Amino acid sequence: MSQSPAAGRPRYLAEWYQPAMTEERLEQTSRRIGRSAAELSAKGSPVHVLLTLLMPDDEVAFCLFAAGSPALVEQACRRADIPFSRITRAITNPEVSRQ
Repeated sequence: MSQSPAAGRPRYLAEWYQPAMTEERLEQTSRRIGRSAAELSAKGSPVHVLLTLLMPDDEVAFCLFAAGSPALVEQACRRADIPFSRITRAITNPEVSRQ
């Protein structure tokens, strides 16, 4: 069984304010972030999207990444035009860490 490219990489959580987010817009945003991360990874800077999550009552969205640094996550977000307010180190449980 081979490990995913994200295995063993540090985790980072990007957070941004997202008013009036619909499921459709969340899917579009997730695709943009995924494409951005894939482009960076293809250029030798591995960034992997593990989860995108919306808290509609709070109008806040989160994206969990596996990457070598928060700067790579910032670059992925900027390329995807995601208006993040912060990026913080995250610790996940072993189930998420194996992705």
